[in-house]
Amino acid sequence: MFITEEINTNMPNQISNINFVLNPEASTSFHDDGLVILHTRKGSLFTANRTGASIWRGIEQQLSLEAIARGISDEYQVPAGTAREHTICFLSALERQTLIQREVA
Repeated sequence: MFITEEINTNMPNQISNINFVLNPEASTSFHDDGLVILHTRKGSLFTANRTGASIWRGIEQQLSLEAIARGISDEYQVPAGTAREHTICFLSALERQTLIQREVA
């Protein structure tokens, strides 16, 4: 994964400085089971479960990758490393679809 490689090789001590911003062309709808995202320019539709919705909310709140992963770990009672791995995977998928972009503070 692109994000994982960059984090592991180029920024090991700056991981908490990575934030993501939402693409203004991404329109979302939350529901009990998760989230639906419409990329309005592309006309593409994406769905995510509750965990994905929690990650999206973290992006909306301008939380860092580490803060989002900690929240997932706490909310779903999973090991921190697992939560971080899954958060990175989901963020990478969102980034590939141009639904988010990364910022380094």
